[in-house]
Amino acid sequence: MEKKINRECFVQDIGNFEVINSIHKFYKDKNLIDVCAAPGGKSILLQSLGFNVLAIDKSQNQINKFEENLNRLNIKINIQKLDFLKKKFTDKFNSILLDAPCSALGTFRRNPDVTVKIDPSQIKKHQKTQIQMLEKSLKMLNNGGFLVYIVCSFHPFETIDVIDKIIQKHKNVKIHSIETDKMIKRQNGYFINPLSFKDIGGSDIFFVSVLEKI
Repeated sequence: MEKKINRECFVQDIGNFEVINSIHKFYKDKNLIDVCAAPGGKSILLQSLGFNVLAIDKSQNQINKFEENLNRLNIKINIQKLDFLKKKFTDKFNSILLDAPCSALGTFRRNPDVTVKIDPSQIKKHQKTQIQMLEKSLKMLNNGGFLVYIVCSFHPFETIDVIDKIIQKHKNVKIHSIETDKMIKRQNGYFINPLSFKDIGGSDIFFVSVLEKI
């Protein structure tokens, strides 16, 4: 029984599951690119929902973890090692997932030290990268396509402020509402509400925003 559970289960934070559960229906095209994919939790969830995922990441260590999970679960996902910001893409996409690098402040429930290890300069550096990745994702997105932005953070600089800067610059971007009782709406996006999962000890805090290019 233990071997069967180890082989067939993939354990992750309930907040991570809820984010994908709440946004996957926006994607009309199930051919999706996950541009910052490893170690693969969201890609694996999307693949289980019938998506054909192209997963890319620049970290070999994280890709190794991703591949270990895939081998254990006996599933296949196309993983490519490359730097998203440096790679020149010729193809356009209808479905893009950007789980951007961030401070991981949203994990403070299980990593309390994260709140004292992060300083303002790091947050600003993350925001710069997040905006660059969103800008590039929008260039790769077809009109009528959907881009979902996710970070495991509750800091305004990485969440609301990032999306504000994008929609102020790009008038052809529409923000969509998410139908869920597990998140709290704040301006241009949603935060996972850990109290929604208090019976199982809460969850990490994720921010998610659904963007359509029109």
